[in-house]
Order: sequence, then structure tokens, then C-alpha cells
Amino acid sequence: MSNKASADQADSGQKVFTLQELAQHDGLNGAPAYLAIHGIVYDVTRVKLLKDGLHHDVLPGKDVSDLFIHNNAILNRLPVIGKLG
Repeated sequence: MSNKASADQADSGQKVFTLQELAQHDGLNGAPAYLAIHGIVYDVTRVKLLKDGLHHDVLPGKDVSDLFIHNNAILNRLPVIGKLG
């Protein structure tokens, strides 16, 4: 799935998150872990590198578009939960 496909999926009736709502999904205390990257919210709950918090300045529950250093292929493996509104 390309980023365009991911963006289309986020546009097709999925949840629109505010930054405050996204912050509640920080992976702590059993909460799911979500990240926003370029307006799309991804579920990173099962990403082991993020399980206990910070990885390369990336912290779940945040918009990390400016910090995302990997190529976009890694995003294609993550479930799209919604979009940032």
C-alpha cells in the first residue's frame, strides 16, 4: 500500500483525531500507541522499538512528521487508524 493509498484509507470514514485525542494514545498503562505522520494516524502498539516509549525522539501519542527518519515503506506495514484533523 502506498502513502497515497494510506491517505485514501484515512479519508474513507476513519476517525479524525485532534492533537489532544492523539496524546491519549501514548502506549502507557495499557493504552494503544498511535503516531501521526504527515496527517495520517498509525497504530504502533505492536512496534517493539516503541513499546517502552522513546525511539529516535519518536514518542507515541504525538505528531512526529518532522522526526520521522525512515523511508515510507515502513509506514505501509502499519495499520492506519485515522487522520489528524
